Amino acid sequence: MKEASLYSIGGEKRVRCHLCWNLCSIDDGLRGRCNTRINVSGRLYTLTYGNISAMESRPVEIKPFFHFMPGTTSMTFSTYSCNLSCMWCQNWTSSRSLPRENYRAVPPEEVIKSAIKAGDLSTCASFNEPTLLFEYLLDLFPLAKEAGLRNTMVSNGYMMPKALKSLVDAGLDAINIDVKGDKEVYRRYCGGKSDIHVWRNVRFAAKRVHIEVVSLLVRDVNDDEESVREVVEKHLKYAGSKVPVHFIRYFPAFLFDKPPTDISKLEKAVKIARKEGIEYAYIGNVPGHKFENTCCPQCGALLVKRYHFTPVENRIKNGKCPECGKEIYGIWI
Repeated sequence: MKEASLYSIGGEKRVRCHLCWNLCSIDDGLRGRCNTRINVSGRLYTLTYGNISAMESRPVEIKPFFHFMPGTTSMTFSTYSCNLSCMWCQNWTSSRSLPRENYRAVPPEEVIKSAIKAGDLSTCASFNEPTLLFEYLLDLFPLAKEAGLRNTMVSNGYMMPKALKSLVDAGLDAINIDVKGDKEVYRRYCGGKSDIHVWRNVRFAAKRVHIEVVSLLVRDVNDDEESVREVVEKHLKYAGSKVPVHFIRYFPAFLFDKPPTDISKLEKAVKIARKEGIEYAYIGNVPGHKFENTCCPQCGALLVKRYHFTPVENRIKNGKCPECGKEIYGIWI
């Protein structure tokens, strides 16, 4: 075990974790809600340092990152468990699993070597909630930067602001944040306190790194027009008009068996977002849909044509539209 960061010591060997908004108060011998941080005699330890559940090279588009180094791959890795409890979790096999107790710790250098060998241009902490790899990422990110790699995360954004700042300072280059819905959705379906904590992290990240926002539209939960408009309104307030938003089609998973999201509702969400001023709005999990493509918000020219997770054509030149010269938000190579 490795001693954790971001915690305070209370009386009677109790500690309070400050990694995420759960702010768990943990008695001696017990774990926090995420099951990855344990109190041992009044000290908090992480059970996930190098405790890697999966690692493979994957396209950045699958994250999804549509405006970050398109057509490249990222060495993607994960650990176990989660700090939220979404009923429709698509990665529940890892997010609902406890950290292994007997394992070979994967040193950060091994992830970097694997990335270079695979021809990846970045690392990506993903699959389950990467905040739970916090101490590991603080060590990995600077080493990856030294090796010429960029660092990314796919996160629920529920970490404390100090944790996010530490990750940015360590070398985080891009983050994808999944906004679950409004306060009631977090409370009723995800075991969280509020969406505002997440949106504030979106605002912080948008000023410092590349960011893209995801909204999984779940049938009869947050796929109605009112819910979509609330997401769009908060996106414009906290992220701004240039940050991309991805409306993702839900499919039944884990404890939720409602039918998949109607594609018409995803299409309406994109149209609402664009009409209200978000320059880049996309549909996800609908391969071949026209709203997978990137068009210039100024002249309408087709800039990046995609099929699912593959960019078929990329016409962006030096980060600009080749037709009208508008600068396109993103990191382009």
